[in-house]
Formats: sequence, C-alpha cells, structure tokens
Amino acid sequence: MRAFVLLGVLLLPAGLYSQTPAQPQKPAEPAKPAAAAADDKKAGEPAKPEASKPVPPKPESRVVQLKDKGLLFNVRLRPGAPDPGQVVEVFIEMNEVPPVPDPVFGEQIPVKDAQMTVEITDADGAGYATAYQVHPLQDAGSYGMHFTPARKDNYRLALKGKFKTGRYEVSTRVPVGIWPFAGVDEKGRVKEEAPVADSGRLPAVPAGMKGPAQPASAAAAPSVRSPVQPASPMELAMRALGQAWADGMAAMYAGRKPDLKQAAFLAEPFRGVAEKAASLASGDFADLMQQTAQAIGDFERAAKAGKEREALEAFERVGVHHCTRCHMKARWRIIDDVLKFPGALP
Repeated sequence: MRAFVLLGVLLLPAGLYSQTPAQPQKPAEPAKPAAAAADDKKAGEPAKPEASKPVPPKPESRVVQLKDKGLLFNVRLRPGAPDPGQVVEVFIEMNEVPPVPDPVFGEQIPVKDAQMTVEITDADGAGYATAYQVHPLQDAGSYGMHFTPARKDNYRLALKGKFKTGRYEVSTRVPVGIWPFAGVDEKGRVKEEAPVADSGRLPAVPAGMKGPAQPASAAAAPSVRSPVQPASPMELAMRALGQAWADGMAAMYAGRKPDLKQAAFLAEPFRGVAEKAASLASGDFADLMQQTAQAIGDFERAAKAGKEREALEAFERVGVHHCTRCHMKARWRIIDDVLKFPGALP
C-alpha cells in the first residue's frame, strides 16, 4: 500500500507541489517598422544645419512707385543696391492721375516744369539733410539727379515740391552697403517695392471710338520713349570724372580718418580724367576742366605728402568750387559767367 502511495506522489505534476507559482509568459513585443527605427536613430544624432540660400545678385536698377495727392512717381535707382562711394543715379517720372482719363495721355499726364527737390538723410533722419535740385530730362515729365553716399546706411530719399495749389512729399529708402534687402526674390527684385514696367503712355481711346488692340500686359506695351543714344566721348569722360570723385569721397570721408594712401593712389587717374575732358572741350569749358585738373593736382600732392589737413582742404576746393562752378554754368545754366561764381547764385 505504501508503495502505491509513494508512486502516486511521484507521478503528480511538478506545478502542484512547487513552492514558487509559475509566471505567465509575456507576449513578445512587435518588431518596429524600419522607418520608426530610422527615426530613433536620427533622434540620437545632432541636427545638421540647413544649407544657406545663395545670395541673389545685386540688381542693376530698381524702380519704386510712390503716390501722393493725385500724383504718381516712378523712381528708378541705378545701381539698385549701391555701395558707399558709388554714384547713385535717380531718374524720376512724375505724372498726374486725373479723375477722368485724358483723351491724349490717358490715365497718367506727364507733369512738365515741375518744382521739385530731392532730400537725402540718414536712416533715422537725425543727421543733416542734403537737398538736391532735379533737372529735366528729354522726355516730358522726366527728371534726374545723382548723389554719392559716403558710408553704409539705410538712407531716406524724399521728393518735395509744389504742384498747382498744394505741396507734395513722398519718400523711400535707399539701402547703401546692405545686401540682400529683406524680402528679395531669386532675381534680386525687392518684393516690398516691386519693379514696375516703364509707362507706355498710350493715348486713351474716347468712348464710342474703335482703337487698336491693347497689349495683354504693361510689360508688352510699346514704349514711346526716345531711343537711347550712344554716349559721346565727353559724356563718358564726365561719367568717369564723377566716379573718380565718388572714389575720392570714400577715401577721404568713409572712415574715421582720411585714407591718404588710397587718396594718393586715386588722385592720379582722377587728374588724368579731368585733363582728358579738357582736351575734348573747347573755349570756357576747356579752361574750366584744365583748372579742375590743376586743383586735383594740388590734392594729389598733399595726399602723397601725408598732409591730412591740406589734402582735405584741397579735395573740398575741387568739389565746392571747381565742380559746382562748372555745373552751375555748363550743366544747369544758372550762371552765364564763371567769374560771377558764387556771387551770382540766386
């Protein structure tokens, strides 16, 4: 009997007399997808810096459209993103926008003989404002001027004047030594001040008359501007003279102190351009250019000698006396005799 009991105990399952109860097996975790595994791997790696966008090229020119009291101004700046010491040319189209389209000019009537000045101030307007008188160009309602910024800044360019019975004032910014601007597209166009097409100034067709088909877009409109004439040797010489003056301005005024070494390097070709202009001219204008070349020579000698004060005074004489006197007579025709300068100025 004892043998049967012992045999029964031995045949019982082990789980019935085990001191530790059996633990249920945990289900196996499902395998992560390959994409999730890759994400976990990337999470542990340092983030790679995003590739910087390429800087768009500087535009050769840009056009800003300004409006005030029934007047529309298309202001073209060339170059579009100037640097310190670079001559900035400003071309202005001034048009009146009548309530009813004009039968000849349409929606924009060119304003002739405008009384307009251009004021240039620094970014916050706290500095001195330099005023320029614009001069009329060949096309009706077109005017021009130029200025040379001496340092990096976001200048303010304001057009001020009187039209009919009221006064007008419009302004825009001219960043100098700053590129790219905020909001510039891949082609270098400023989005806030998008370029506008040249005004075709097509005559309006009165109601009831059948006119020619109009172009689908303003860009496709045929221009009635006069064809651009090639520059004469004298015009090229005067442009080079203006650029040489701008380079001298940067050397003398852009830094804390004048860079006399750079000024001396620039003065010789500066004088050479004035002498070339004198050789191309005749009469009083040739004499003016020759005197200008002599004044530049004084500036050159002072810069080479390292005499800062004398170089500053000589360079100032070139601009204030010689260049201004020449412009007053030959360019703007404000005076008829150079000997009357500056006493005959209005």
